[in-house]
Amino acid sequence: MLDRDAVVVCDGGDFVSYAGKYIDSYEPGCWLDPGPYGCLGTGMGYAMAARIARPDRQVVVMMGDGAAGFSLLDIDSLVRHGLPVVVIVGNNGCWALEKFPMTKLYGYHVAAELRPETRYDRVVEALGGAGETVTEARQLAPALARAFASGVPYLVNVITDPDDEYPRQSALG
Repeated sequence: MLDRDAVVVCDGGDFVSYAGKYIDSYEPGCWLDPGPYGCLGTGMGYAMAARIARPDRQVVVMMGDGAAGFSLLDIDSLVRHGLPVVVIVGNNGCWALEKFPMTKLYGYHVAAELRPETRYDRVVEALGGAGETVTEARQLAPALARAFASGVPYLVNVITDPDDEYPRQSALG
């Protein structure tokens, strides 16, 4: 669904890890992410700059639901300045980057849960953008087509499996 010159902005933990594994970037300057330790909250600022610098390209933010809590209200700036950006939220209802390692190390996790299936798309609608929630894989392509065609900041809220753990290696196995 992405053009070869699309600018992909990443903001999050495990969701960004998946994006890095499965989303290809073909040109310099088309992949922006907060780095290996996930400095959350940078996504909307990067997206605003990308939209201004590259008004002729698709600009997409790949954001986990934890990261949405840091910068989702910055959609207001995108709306006020007429900067259409497509935001894809991977919504698994948890801080997966913390939950799974804590569970492996300690047998339990603390403060790693978020509210399941939060309607982040409605937040964007309330701010003057648009959006929708996707609960099945077959819904994703049509939702993205609507998002790119909308001409406004648009959030596709993708409900994902909270038990899906990103495969990682560590000294612990």
